[in-house]
Amino acid sequence: MHDRHNLCRRLGVKRVLNGMGMPTILGANAVSADVRSAVDSALQLSVEIDELQAAASRSISLHTGAEAGCVTSSCSAALAVAAAAAMTGPDLAKVARLPDTAGLSDQIVLPLGHDVNFGAPVSQMIRISGAEVVRVGTASHCDGHHLRGAMSERVAAMFFVDSADVNPAGSFLSLARCIEIARTKNVPVVVDTAAGSDVRPFLDAGAGLVLTSAHKQMGAPTSGMICGSLDLVRSCYLQNYGIGRAMKVGKEGIVGCIAALDAWYAETPETRRARWKRLAGILAGRLKVRSGPHPHVVACPVPEGCDSSARALANQLREGDPPVWVHRADDLDSSLWLDLRVMSEADAAAIADRIHQAFDDPRPPVEDVPFHDLYWSERRLLAWPNWR
Repeated sequence: MHDRHNLCRRLGVKRVLNGMGMPTILGANAVSADVRSAVDSALQLSVEIDELQAAASRSISLHTGAEAGCVTSSCSAALAVAAAAAMTGPDLAKVARLPDTAGLSDQIVLPLGHDVNFGAPVSQMIRISGAEVVRVGTASHCDGHHLRGAMSERVAAMFFVDSADVNPAGSFLSLARCIEIARTKNVPVVVDTAAGSDVRPFLDAGAGLVLTSAHKQMGAPTSGMICGSLDLVRSCYLQNYGIGRAMKVGKEGIVGCIAALDAWYAETPETRRARWKRLAGILAGRLKVRSGPHPHVVACPVPEGCDSSARALANQLREGDPPVWVHRADDLDSSLWLDLRVMSEADAAAIADRIHQAFDDPRPPVEDVPFHDLYWSERRLLAWPNWR
């Protein structure tokens, strides 16, 4: 079997030293040996998918306290599936009709400021189901009257996005307030916490469904997880016999999600913080390091005398060999931010060396683009796959 370095050489791709975290553009989290072993076993046998998903539901319920759960191909798929489920319920005839929504309650309410781009707009994923997205409020504000004014008999659900991409300077309704208002019309609230660390607070708050990316925080193979009330989860699962068929998850994704779920909830927060502290210590052996806004993020100030912006340095690092992708390039305080969650100790040492070299020998990057987790440029996209 090829190890990871031989695989990259064989495919002609560069292995990235990941200081960015868990964005989809870098393949999200690294998968542990135990999860890989479970996936390998699953790939070598035949099982009934409905039965395997029922096992996933039991595991999800055990760890999260939700009444039920299921696995999807991704969290973006879960957005479309959840919207469809809110419109059809468990009616298989309605499931078969989508995206034709004639005669159904077919509106999904979404605060305008929550319609973020995670690689595609949240609203586009919802519209795949055939639903009409009703945006309320503004890009920086959503109040009770906005939400109450949108509620009608045509509303099937409200979606609430928990993401750092939602305007941090904005003033938006809390989840608790959204649930309170939606309940007056018997409208379920669906929470999208794709990059979140734990679904339980949203379930405890009364969300009807909570959607998350299992391949991010938990380290599963690419997959999403839906959890919540039994009736809504069952309605989500039935979409596998409708629009969900185009985004179905395989046995390896389901088993990998179960294994990652078991491992993530078994590990204590203290254990995770201790690992991040060790990695920060390795970085500090070569760089000046200070704490970032989260326990898993550190900032590396650009040294005085380094004649380069943080943004240019980040692009220089990304273009190098091996490439280093950073979490954020902050030109305001002249620092590079690093996310520690996907680093190994060996990677931390290599990242520290590469950043130290860039500080000592800053060079203009070939392509100077804004550095963020949706990194792309129109030039690169339109030249794909021959852009190198």
